[in-house]
Amino acid sequence: MKKNSYLESVRNQYESYPYPARDPDDEKGFMFTSSVSSLDCINHFCFEGARDFNKPFRVLIPGGGTGDCTIFLAEQLRNTKAEIIYLDICKASMAIAKDRAKIRGLKNITWIHDSILNLPSMDLGLFDYITCSGVLHHMADPQAGLDALKSVLHPKGAIALMVYAQYGRSGIYQMQELLRRIHVNEDDPQKKVSNTRALLKGLPEGNWYNFNSGLWDLELKTDIGLYDLLLHPQDRAYTVPELYEYVEKSGLLMQKLLNLDNGLGDMLFQPETFIRDPGMLENIKKMSFREQAAICELMFGQLMRQSCYISFVERKVPSVDDLSLIPSIAVTVSGEESGKALNDIFLSKSKSIRINRFISFNRTAHAADIFRAINGKRTAKEVIAFAQKKSNVNASLEQVESEYKTMANILTKVFLLFLRAPKLPPYETLVNVESRMHKLHGKKQCLKALESYKSKNKS
Repeated sequence: MKKNSYLESVRNQYESYPYPARDPDDEKGFMFTSSVSSLDCINHFCFEGARDFNKPFRVLIPGGGTGDCTIFLAEQLRNTKAEIIYLDICKASMAIAKDRAKIRGLKNITWIHDSILNLPSMDLGLFDYITCSGVLHHMADPQAGLDALKSVLHPKGAIALMVYAQYGRSGIYQMQELLRRIHVNEDDPQKKVSNTRALLKGLPEGNWYNFNSGLWDLELKTDIGLYDLLLHPQDRAYTVPELYEYVEKSGLLMQKLLNLDNGLGDMLFQPETFIRDPGMLENIKKMSFREQAAICELMFGQLMRQSCYISFVERKVPSVDDLSLIPSIAVTVSGEESGKALNDIFLSKSKSIRINRFISFNRTAHAADIFRAINGKRTAKEVIAFAQKKSNVNASLEQVESEYKTMANILTKVFLLFLRAPKLPPYETLVNVESRMHKLHGKKQCLKALESYKSKNKS
């Protein structure tokens, strides 16, 4: 590793407090997932739904930390020809990620201890997909970091990028500044943690940090989470316009701006979610999407992360109007518990289908039959025909098609449904992943590990 290719203070933090806090034994009972690292989401937004992941596929996870993205991608690509490269400057984080991979029996990961800034000279070749989450905003020069990623991106590849968002973290940045002033002569990291916990107990009611404090309660359960949130030595954030400028300065294009924080999904960046005045809405809708998104971000005021897919070239996103495509429920909700929860939502007798506290829509005559028909193998045309045939309500194919398109359009906006080209194999479900862990470690031990994880992470 070259000297001075990273901030020593940042590396030292993660050697002492490897982030995020993970217990490798939890792997027996719980799969940490993320939409941006889920193959169905990647295919939908980055490869026009046409990527066959059984063919060679090169993945880079720079700043891999304790391994969330690495483990999830490696698990999904377990039985393929994919190459997965993990890269991080921190040996402590890498050790935890390796332990997690060992428990899962994953052997498709190459581990590299080095800096992102050294990528251009590492002779690793080009990558089809790079996922860099929560990393570049901790660099002294984030632009140099993105330029380094660009240097190893395949011309037809894509990068999943997550950096912090400015407005939703306003209270955090006030706390960080307060703690820097308090700790100006304090070098002991554990003493800083103790001081911070004491300080948080006595904050006045009107302190900005308190307004959204419930959003990061889970982080404060561990010293690792607290240090990363409030005591990080290098931390910056981006507004939507700044994110676009950041991406474009590296010669890349915004393929898809994502919101993964609060259940609104794409609705966050649609002015009609917030603007009720018809005249004002009409004028705003004439603006570029970039400007509309900037307005919506300010209206919402709570966005914590900027997430996006970026690439060299713009790619077409699959349309729900194309009935030759195969719709499938998101992998991230395909586990036993999450799958049951989604079934309960769609197969109940309620008049409306409530996805979350933000998103609901009127239940149509064939909603349950359409949902049952979406099995990740049928094309949209076959889903519609199946739902019409199974339904107890007489309806034309045209009516069921209209219902399908309305429902699919909403579900894709909140990342619960994705489309792919016909003849491509279905994505592996989390139920299959869970079953594999049961075989490796025994179902009883896995269920015990799951209960332990839930107990440790109760709100």
